[in-house]
Amino acid sequence: GMDMTAQSLALSKRPHVVVATPGRLRDHISSATPPDLSRAPFLVLDEADRLLEMCFLEEIREIVRHCPKRRQTMLFSATLTSGVGELAEFSMKNPARLSADQIGTTPGTLTEEVLRLRPGAVAMKEAHLLAIVARTFTKKVIVFSRTKQQAHRLKIVMGIPGLKACELHGDLTQTQRLA
Repeated sequence: GMDMTAQSLALSKRPHVVVATPGRLRDHISSATPPDLSRAPFLVLDEADRLLEMCFLEEIREIVRHCPKRRQTMLFSATLTSGVGELAEFSMKNPARLSADQIGTTPGTLTEEVLRLRPGAVAMKEAHLLAIVARTFTKKVIVFSRTKQQAHRLKIVMGIPGLKACELHGDLTQTQRLA
């Protein structure tokens, strides 16, 4: 969402670190004044599983082609899907796999809640969620939703009884995300 011209100017100054979405970096690579990635010693692909879910595979391939063959590539992913394996195969040589935690472990500072609803109660799941948030998590809580529309709806539902809520997703402008 930021201005391409300002970004091009910043890239022309050869910064030490470039943080970009695959789509935006590919746009810069395809522009009249592409950034020189030929001497980039590192390539970091964070949230690789999500990047693939959002169909960024071709953009990543293009970026990898513009990076030097001798570089260190770090690929981070919450899940190791076949797509992530394919991404690792074409972007890395002799990769080492590291796991931060054992599968199924939860940090001690994190409280997780699972509410199992009877089949007839599923229609009221937002009301159940609202009750849990209002009664149990009185200070701060993060609620993840499957879709942008659900995130927007939950923000509205949480606001009805006066809970302070905000939504964060890809349909927001850059200014809204930063706020």
